[in-house]
Amino acid sequence: MPLTSSAVDAFGVVTLVLVILLCLVGVFCVAYVLYFRSKIRKEQLVALRDFNSLWIVRIILIVFAILWGLGELLRLPLLRREGWLLHSLSFQWQANMCRAYILISLGFLEPCYFLTALFLVHGSLRNAPFTPRKSWNGKVIGLILIFCLPVFLLQLFLVVISPSFEFRNGYNEKNEGYGKLPKYFTRTFEDMGSSQEEEHVAVCTYPLLSTLVLALFGCFYIIYFLYLGWRLFSLVINRRLQLRVYGLVLAVVFLLPVHVLFLGFSVLSRPSEPVFEAMGFMGFLTVLLCTTVGEGILVIRPIADALAVRWVFESAEKKRRHAIEEVSAEPLLVSLSSLSVFGTDRDDAALLARQSLLREAVSNVDRDSDPAMKEVSLVPMGNSRSYPERNGILISPPDSPALPGKPFVSHNLHSLV
Repeated sequence: MPLTSSAVDAFGVVTLVLVILLCLVGVFCVAYVLYFRSKIRKEQLVALRDFNSLWIVRIILIVFAILWGLGELLRLPLLRREGWLLHSLSFQWQANMCRAYILISLGFLEPCYFLTALFLVHGSLRNAPFTPRKSWNGKVIGLILIFCLPVFLLQLFLVVISPSFEFRNGYNEKNEGYGKLPKYFTRTFEDMGSSQEEEHVAVCTYPLLSTLVLALFGCFYIIYFLYLGWRLFSLVINRRLQLRVYGLVLAVVFLLPVHVLFLGFSVLSRPSEPVFEAMGFMGFLTVLLCTTVGEGILVIRPIADALAVRWVFESAEKKRRHAIEEVSAEPLLVSLSSLSVFGTDRDDAALLARQSLLREAVSNVDRDSDPAMKEVSLVPMGNSRSYPERNGILISPPDSPALPGKPFVSHNLHSLV
């Protein structure tokens, strides 16, 4: 067998382990989203229900990441070794799996994942953050498929349709390629077997034309993602949210081009060689980092923050009991302030403002018959500027300034935070 390099096997084993971890993390994220949804429905938290209205899109993001990881297993030379899963397949079936890998991974799963992340970020910029958006889930799914369709059709033509015309009279050679172009432009696999027919092995490659299609998609995607990131960053005042926006934008803008470069440079070496496998592994690793950052910022952190501050959205009766306990027990106030992702335990001004607001809530909650959520603004003490009141609680307009030197939450940020 030609696939005997220990370095090639090492890359294959590490890839296999990372794919298993990716699937486990994805299952945990799906369970976390469903747990958050069940908690909202059980406790009847109306505002958080609207906040979580894009839960289907979040699950789709995770599913695309899991499927992409499983698709990466199709290209591993390790699985074509004797005793592994793909070794028993014929050469033709192994070649077809390489074509399917290029078509599914580069033509569908990777573009769909990045487009899903894009629409989740775009949802954070809507003008009405706490309005029901059940119908928007279907629109997002449809838009993802529509924008992914051109990439998929181009890859389908390059990988499946065009070779069927080129070799309609049968294969002239085991390695794919067109007469007027070098083979590495169109080749999806290479025969690494010996002269005996039963020992032929098809090792997957990255055709340069398919990589160029992905690069073209990446150019348009990065331009629009930078535009959304700039809009999002201009609305964020809170430092923690700024770091999240920075991390998400940098992960996409840096890792996606690097991924394309690794796939492009892989044509300079022969398949199943350590250099080729290193290029393929680094290309896999860049997308894996993107999926990890995307799931952390767009799925896990927003839900964790919402669970930490869900007391804001409780019903009137629960809020009354909670406020009484907070006023009567100072340690509880300190622990509550630490739950907020918009401040720190040393934020004395915010802590004093919370104490004042909670005392006012206790004195006015018996007269309050409206269980709807109240928007609370932390205004600096001694500020002479007048603000409207609702049931004794200060209400800030959407464009009100933040505390000097203190973080402030934009009303438009609801999906990312």
